[in-house]
Amino acid sequence: MSTTENAMTAHLVCPGGHPGDEFLQNCAEAVEREFSIHHVTLQVEIGNTGKMCSLAPAHVV
Repeated sequence: MSTTENAMTAHLVCPGGHPGDEFLQNCAEAVEREFSIHHVTLQVEIGNTGKMCSLAPAHVV
């Protein structure tokens, strides 16, 4: 990565369990295809979906 490249990080809330590597790869490929973002980091969150992201406003999470 460099200062001229776009990157994306995201939390995926999956209370039913980890969706698997193939799902994550498909998500990353879709982001690249749809938005031309070539470096995607996806973090899977499992559990209490009410408090997953401390940075998000309460009405979003």
